[in-house]
Amino acid sequence: MDLAKSFFNVRDHDGYVGKEEHHKKLETAVSEDEIEVEVGGLCGETLSPAPGGPFSALTSSMWPQDILAKLNQPDDPNSQPEYRFDEFGFRVEEEDGPEQNSKKLLGIPFVEEPQHRLQWVALLEFSHNKEVAELSWQNMDRRLPRTDKLREMVRHGIPHSLRPQIWMRMSGALQKKCSSEIMYKDIVKASSNDALMTNKQIEKDLLRIMPANACFSHLHSTGIPRLRRVMRALAWLYPDIGYCQGTGTMAASLLLLLEEEDAFWMMATIVEDLLPASYYSSTLLGIQADQKVLRTLVANYLPDIDHVLVQHDIELSLISLHWFLTLFASVVHMKILLRIWDMFLFDGSIVLFQITLGMLKIKGIYYSGR
Repeated sequence: MDLAKSFFNVRDHDGYVGKEEHHKKLETAVSEDEIEVEVGGLCGETLSPAPGGPFSALTSSMWPQDILAKLNQPDDPNSQPEYRFDEFGFRVEEEDGPEQNSKKLLGIPFVEEPQHRLQWVALLEFSHNKEVAELSWQNMDRRLPRTDKLREMVRHGIPHSLRPQIWMRMSGALQKKCSSEIMYKDIVKASSNDALMTNKQIEKDLLRIMPANACFSHLHSTGIPRLRRVMRALAWLYPDIGYCQGTGTMAASLLLLLEEEDAFWMMATIVEDLLPASYYSSTLLGIQADQKVLRTLVANYLPDIDHVLVQHDIELSLISLHWFLTLFASVVHMKILLRIWDMFLFDGSIVLFQITLGMLKIKGIYYSGR
């Protein structure tokens, strides 16, 4: 990770080991997949989803215009999409979906509460009051002050419309983006060689990462070229990691909410700053160490569950390693994942242990009948 460290100069441990030859590629690389700076939407009129309706929680540049066009013709049954979709673009299977009047989390429309948003705006204004300039994202600091009040607010959830900007400032990703000596578009150019083995692996997996989401379900989906570029860029920047399937799920989830460049810098921040070293290396040393820590915590705080695991010779890491590897992106619904990531991007990897212990405790109570 010398290459990444030379750009960021953030982490003081060795982490991953980079390779000097990758630094030279930047000067000679010619991109066959030029980054498409996707701003301003599509040519012509851009269709918008209905508030609380399908695709309404996505960043606007990810809205699938072909499906929205069909949804805007409700009187023509032949033009309707084959599937129903939720606010994040995931297919909703009729037999598995919650009832319309269900009080469960997944049955509650994903609509932002105005009062909740006003509370966050007030917090941002208070943090910004040292400046005379009008409150705007451009005038705000690159990092939010880490206060007890902010932690309390984060635990109650971040308003979805503010989430992209809050995440970037809370995690340090915006600071990393602005202070980097290399631009994302240059990394994309340097990583665009289709002949690279990692790029071939990425290409094979693109349609497997999030097949149930309309943004990643086929090669012409809005998210596929973005996911390709982000994953290639990460593999180039961190050569000792290369391509890891777990990072693909995380990147796809981020791309639903963030613009492509921000999603890349968020991934770089997660790998470099928020997770221990060697989490995604070929040896997986970092995540294996965390699994041993988790096993000790279960033995200390959940003795009943520990007894069951020992009694039945169950290796917990076979279940939990994938939770940690994808930061729960592959195992929980997006509505729940957002709340987990709200806390993770503030407190770091300790949240992974807290969530896992909480899930195990809830299931333990359920099965014990207590």
